[in-house]
Amino acid sequence: MIQVESLYKSYGTFPAVKNVSFEVPSGVIVGLLGPNGAGKTTIMKALTGYHKPTAGTILIDGKNVEEDPIAIKSMTGYLPEGVPLYSEMTVYEYLEFIAEARGVIEHKKETIENTMRKCGLIGFGDVLIDHLSKGYKQRVGLAQAILHNPAILILDEPTTGLDPNQILEIRDLIRDLGKDKTVILSTHILQEVEALCSKIIIINEGEIVADGSPEEIADAMKGEENIICKIKTSSIDKFKVDFANYLKYSPKKLVENLFQSELVVPAQSGDAAAESIFKWIVEHDSILLEMRRDTLSLEDIFVKLTREGGNHA
Repeated sequence: MIQVESLYKSYGTFPAVKNVSFEVPSGVIVGLLGPNGAGKTTIMKALTGYHKPTAGTILIDGKNVEEDPIAIKSMTGYLPEGVPLYSEMTVYEYLEFIAEARGVIEHKKETIENTMRKCGLIGFGDVLIDHLSKGYKQRVGLAQAILHNPAILILDEPTTGLDPNQILEIRDLIRDLGKDKTVILSTHILQEVEALCSKIIIINEGEIVADGSPEEIADAMKGEENIICKIKTSSIDKFKVDFANYLKYSPKKLVENLFQSELVVPAQSGDAAAESIFKWIVEHDSILLEMRRDTLSLEDIFVKLTREGGNHA
């Protein structure tokens, strides 16, 4: 559905996006994730034709964004951060204006009412936009983005500034819209991505540092697997030394000092390692209180790629 090849975008001498390439298939929700200033909004503006790329190619359903901008705009719905709404209009007046601007003439009233129903705006048609809460203003912003039934939705920070209940409502709405549309969701909120997205593109300093499903990115980065063991024993110091000798590790490599009784065991052999460790602990007069695999969270991945300068995944 979307193909981006070698995209560059500079503002004067500042390179906001540098050699970005990615593909987005139809019918998925993609999280464009990165810290503030990473280039997320610039990429979205280029996808919608709002900004012309300095270099590179963007194809949407095979059509070039620069060569056929009207066709691209008819296929996409865009919710910018801080969506511009006409506060002196009622909700219905505003959506009627958008419908006419979008060329939705036939069945206009029915289309507006169906869109309001989908966005939870039934009963608010006669309310001035200025009188709406921020959460309902976001709903109106989403309504204008989907009014012409686009195949692609591009949403820039759709839950910024909302309270927890409003965030959940907007997430549910986006999840529902994602059932029959391709959605690109820009955010720096990790919970947003975990709740909604099946594919992640992580941007840092204008470059892609990871692209894939959460599981694929975690697998590419995890390296050596760790097993976390929480132990109850009469002498934890002696246990550490004996356990390290058994595993042929130095005690320093074995112990991360999370708690006095919690050990991080480097292990690459999966279930066999876990079974062996369990058996040894039980046979050496100790009690295993907990055993779990240490997997990378999305937060761990984000920090490694955007703060620590980790390898690309």
